[in-house]
Amino acid sequence: MNNARNTKALLIQPGDSLWKLAQQTLGRGSRWHELLAANPGIVDPTHLAAGTKIVVPRETSTLRSRNSDTKIAVEKGDTLTKIAQSQYRKAAAWRCIVQANPEIKDPNRIYEGQQLLLLFNCKQ
Repeated sequence: MNNARNTKALLIQPGDSLWKLAQQTLGRGSRWHELLAANPGIVDPTHLAAGTKIVVPRETSTLRSRNSDTKIAVEKGDTLTKIAQSQYRKAAAWRCIVQANPEIKDPNRIYEGQQLLLLFNCKQ
């Protein structure tokens, strides 16, 4: 997967962390492990040297690249549309999340730490 079409290079700046870079490039800080997996030369994921180049995979772990339903934990600042955009690549798919999680009574109210089932097949 490390060919030029499937990755892009990123230069580490002072103060950068894998969490911060994942949030900026992949849409969710919790996806930092995908950056680590794409950069086996990173010895200590808690210390990134400024000036180091890393690669960011263009095709990342969304539901479309997996072949099954999955559960995620809601993070601070998440909305159903943000989750739908990052996982299904379309904000309108929030309806699929609501249908898969009948405990959601109000789509505008989800909570940090809440577990959500994300269905592999979404027809929205």
